[in-house]
Amino acid sequence: MLMRPRTFSLCLRIACWLMALSCSAALAQLPDAPSPLKAPYLNTFSLAVPTAPISVDPKPIEQPQTPPVSLDDDRTGSTLVPMDSWVYPALERLAAMGLIPSQQVAIRPWTRQECRRQVREAEDSLHGFGNLDNPVAKVVTTEAESMLPDLEYYLREPELQSKVVLESIYARYGSIMGPALTDSFHIGQTWWNDFGRPLGRGGSLIAGYALRATSGRYFFYSRQELQTHPGLPAVSQSLADYYKQIDNDTFSGPAPPNFNLASPPISAYVRQRPIDLYAGMAFAGYSLSFGKQEIYWGPNTMGPLSFSSNAEPTYNLRLTSNRPHDLPFIPSLGTYSVDLVFGKLSGHRYPARPYFNGQKINFNLGRNLEISFTRWSILWGVGHPMTLRSLKDNFFSSNSTGSNFGYGDREDPGDRKSAFDFRLHVPGLSNLVTIYSDSYADDDLNPLDAPRRNVWAPGIYVARLPGMSHMDFRFEVTSTEELSQDEGNHRIYINNQYRDGNTNKSFLLGNVTGRDARAYEGRLGYWVSARTRVEGGYRQEKISPLHLTNGGTVSDGFVRANYAIGKDWNVELFSQIERFLIPVLGPERQTNGSVRLQITWDPNKVIGHLRSR
Repeated sequence: MLMRPRTFSLCLRIACWLMALSCSAALAQLPDAPSPLKAPYLNTFSLAVPTAPISVDPKPIEQPQTPPVSLDDDRTGSTLVPMDSWVYPALERLAAMGLIPSQQVAIRPWTRQECRRQVREAEDSLHGFGNLDNPVAKVVTTEAESMLPDLEYYLREPELQSKVVLESIYARYGSIMGPALTDSFHIGQTWWNDFGRPLGRGGSLIAGYALRATSGRYFFYSRQELQTHPGLPAVSQSLADYYKQIDNDTFSGPAPPNFNLASPPISAYVRQRPIDLYAGMAFAGYSLSFGKQEIYWGPNTMGPLSFSSNAEPTYNLRLTSNRPHDLPFIPSLGTYSVDLVFGKLSGHRYPARPYFNGQKINFNLGRNLEISFTRWSILWGVGHPMTLRSLKDNFFSSNSTGSNFGYGDREDPGDRKSAFDFRLHVPGLSNLVTIYSDSYADDDLNPLDAPRRNVWAPGIYVARLPGMSHMDFRFEVTSTEELSQDEGNHRIYINNQYRDGNTNKSFLLGNVTGRDARAYEGRLGYWVSARTRVEGGYRQEKISPLHLTNGGTVSDGFVRANYAIGKDWNVELFSQIERFLIPVLGPERQTNGSVRLQITWDPNKVIGHLRSR
């Protein structure tokens, strides 16, 4: 697809790499001083570790003392909080009530250190240490005071500088009773935003644990699961031929070799999976890491359009901001954060073994506005040479093979994409109403270049309903049809060279609405505390007849309940009824019911010590 150069987008790309160079310069100056954002709060969240009595020499020899390194400054490594944690909706609600104006949601997951910083900011705002021009209403104080204790306790950190911590142990049983949707790239998914876990008709059991290790500025994280898969039904040759048609007939030239998705039934099986497995080091408010870790780029709960929780996390080399940084030269204007990623995708056929790179820069301007720009691309893979020249072309070329060239063109510079998102706490209602939107472009350097030709996913969040302060409301719409017209299923989430590029192990990387469809979702929640709440919602998706013959409709009604048992145990229940009418799968409307029950223990217990560095 042809990439049209734009001065604004070129400036954006240069800005991202200038941020990367500034990170490299900061790394060269290690060790660094504690961040001014964090210095007043050092060791706020500490769990004292008992020590043996120490005898005192009546004539001690004075030795120069080295001040201890805080657990919350830029010289200390910190691991990420998984995106399925209850911490994220809790912190986002506090920010929507005006208590965390510096929060940035477009680049996640956050580190534990960053979550603690946000909790401290909420406490400062609550107790009058923040901006006195924004007094906190009594109802906000009541809601925040019911949420902060859970966050403080969960995010506490053992005071040891070098340790291995058992973070959580959990078990989940889920079952889909009835025909399930399991192909988000072509049809849809019954369960979404579930890290690419087992999906199919029948029962599945998951048992997992998470542990983290830190030593000075170095960190390591492992989240492992044992998963049982219920198996999958056969994909008939006629359905496989239909998939071949909708994936290939809009592009000229021959189809990819062995373009056949027909398969026999897959029996139930057991597998082991790392959900997260990475290591890295922290410096100057940034982290450099390598391994399997999640990317979540956008403000939407239904799922960002570029990278969401829907697919299994990818293996990446990643440089990311651990906290917001003051803007250079004009710090009073706001803050920024960046995320630079180079990773590998898995489970692809057309072509196999592709890679991707991505750059995202995020700005907070004042107390109410957050904006973010993204550029990312799929490149290399079988049939596309892995060379420095192809990498250079991927980053800087404004040309492409276009849709008129056949599959497997070795000169293709890659499938380049862009995104723009924003979040606005509405002035005058900034402690109550937040509006936001994500967007995505597959053939423009930025969706703002031609907004009506690209796709959007707007939403609104009301943190407290009038007269019902314990309740919140969220409504989102996602469309992968262009605003100006429906151009069919050959533009978004597909490319003439990288047919299944927007997937990882067959699950969509972005929003599960998929190709050439529109979906809306509403959620109503009741909060008892940060860890105890009930949420009900309804989601409906309309699939365009330009994608599937006669289109399709999928409707989901669901309830999710979290209940805290003591300080360390949590129970989560999810139940859903789904009805769908997709004529290519059958002429009759079909229904399934599903349920998931998960029990989690969060001990946050030190189980080992590492040698300090």
